[in-house]
Amino acid sequence: MVNLVEQGQKLTSILATNRTENIGMDVWDEFVVPRYFDKYDFFSTMPCKIEGGRGCGKTMLLRYLSYQSQFSNKRKNVKNDDLKNIGLYWRADTQFLRQLDKRGISEEFWAKTFTHYFSLKVTIEIFKAVDFIARTSKQFEHFSTILISELYIYDESLDGELSSVKDSLERLRKKFELAIANPLLLEKVTFFPFDFVKSVTTEIQGKISELKDTNFHVFIDEYENLLKYQQIIVNTSVKHSEPPVIFKIACKKNGMPYIETTGDEAIVLKHDYIVHDLNEYISKEYNVFASEVLFSRLAKAGGENNSICLSNVDSLHERRQDEYIKAILNKVRKMLPGKKQNDLASDIFIKPVLRTKLEDMLTQALEKKGEKQLTFSDFIREDAKEASIVCVALLNRKSTVPTELLHLLDSHIAGTKTPFNEWISTNFIGCYLNIIKRKRDENRLYCGFDTFISLSQGNLRHFLELCRTAFSVGFHFDGSEFVISEEFQSFSASQTSAILFDEIKSFKPYGAALHIFANRLGELFALHQSRDSQSEPEKNHFSIVGGSTSLTSEEKLLLGECEKWGVLSKVTATKTKTRQIIDDYDWILNPIYAPRFGISYRKKRKITFSNLDIKSLFSNENSDYEILFESHKLLSSGLNNLLKDKRNAIKESPVNRGDIQKDLFDV
Repeated sequence: MVNLVEQGQKLTSILATNRTENIGMDVWDEFVVPRYFDKYDFFSTMPCKIEGGRGCGKTMLLRYLSYQSQFSNKRKNVKNDDLKNIGLYWRADTQFLRQLDKRGISEEFWAKTFTHYFSLKVTIEIFKAVDFIARTSKQFEHFSTILISELYIYDESLDGELSSVKDSLERLRKKFELAIANPLLLEKVTFFPFDFVKSVTTEIQGKISELKDTNFHVFIDEYENLLKYQQIIVNTSVKHSEPPVIFKIACKKNGMPYIETTGDEAIVLKHDYIVHDLNEYISKEYNVFASEVLFSRLAKAGGENNSICLSNVDSLHERRQDEYIKAILNKVRKMLPGKKQNDLASDIFIKPVLRTKLEDMLTQALEKKGEKQLTFSDFIREDAKEASIVCVALLNRKSTVPTELLHLLDSHIAGTKTPFNEWISTNFIGCYLNIIKRKRDENRLYCGFDTFISLSQGNLRHFLELCRTAFSVGFHFDGSEFVISEEFQSFSASQTSAILFDEIKSFKPYGAALHIFANRLGELFALHQSRDSQSEPEKNHFSIVGGSTSLTSEEKLLLGECEKWGVLSKVTATKTKTRQIIDDYDWILNPIYAPRFGISYRKKRKITFSNLDIKSLFSNENSDYEILFESHKLLSSGLNNLLKDKRNAIKESPVNRGDIQKDLFDV
């Protein structure tokens, strides 16, 4: 048993390494081939944009496609036809590249410096790839005697053996970086044109016959971090890509704001490049893929032996078999057990503090009705726990007559068809959260593998963080297998949600504004979900009257940043209540933040905001948001007519906004 405990502790440490940057360039034995991988050709000669939110696996995919993993020593077999495509990975050094701007120097000059640096980085990677493949896979006969003789016109040091020229290129790069730190030295730098890359590939392919038909695919990661003029230069390289060098970019959603090139033409989707949306690809079998990633980490702790090599594309056929999928999901659900709705209802009945809360809420609802004959005990039924809990909301509705509701409850228990089945489906979660909101440590809504999948919403980093925190809190064993209790999982969800919510502040350059916005949005959702009647339960997304066209450029920018960083996701709008409201999209708060606010993570109901509401949510002025909050508080209290009067007063007399706000607070 001591050995199993050590395995669990080791797994906690392994799960903490959930960023590709912490693994290195060779990710061959760490990579789980995504289940979509063989359906798309990432080595097509067509340039592409690979987009997706944080944690969707962009960087891991790009490094798997790069030569360090393609020709890794850890691979058992490297096929001869692997030389048809060689991947080169480049992630922009944001801190360095932002120095190539201003400082009293024209953008035109900086464009020359960036082109020079970009050309150097790409050619260095080509030389490194050839050298790496020669050493690891023992290819390229007489490699050590190959002479480079056509590049000296760019610099006299670029003449001689291939390895020597590679070292010279590295020295030129270091000298350039030194000159950037000391701009006066730039006068001595000879800037290479972009055709330098073509000259390099032409000579290498002429000297190494095995590479004569090779295409080099340059994957540019974190493209969105480049300055505008730098993105335009990269756009130009993408537009004019052709074998043997094809440029491909990877970025977050909304990470490609400019379509200009250095010429007169723009870069055009489908004509110049295609898009691979990793969020869309991964969503189709995310639960299975997340299970595989978790078990691959578990194997490294010595707790799991998988006969299938998950880093090999050839294993995908076996991984798609129904028997395999069923087995792996059953196993992970046993490791991370969850609670069904009837289990949550049983918790309310069994735990004294929660049952007392249920009784109090039923009593208060009956008192509001002026009911003298019936008591809370009439509506608490051991043989209909879910229905009993839903009665809390039903009794708080004006149209409900307690005696009639009691009759329906009796009929429901007797097996007669009643509206209770629909009421339970629609209102139970909202009622459960209302009962448990002051005892959040007893909340079990956020536990279970399937819930972790819903909370992480395609973000593997978030999923692994939920698992890591759960393992670090504690675990036990069923035989030789790990099991995390519902209690520890719930604690993990709460902790992880709070930590990731605070992380929003670090999302540069608008992190502070995004954090304020998300916090206010969560507060409003929590306010609506606390409504006693639960007439519109589980509000956790919103739409905008008039759609995005009604917003200012600043508000569009900030919403775009929310989507880019995964604070919000955007889907086509549904269930618009009136034809007068044009809401082109629904905006969904990331479910990972649901435990932070004690709200539902399920997409059920939405709030419709005006453009002024959106402005208030982003505003630096608390008073603007306070008016919005109080107006929604009135809505939740049912004081609709008073609310309409106040809204009209604000429109007619904005100068009296402060007095009107005071009136709202007085209410």
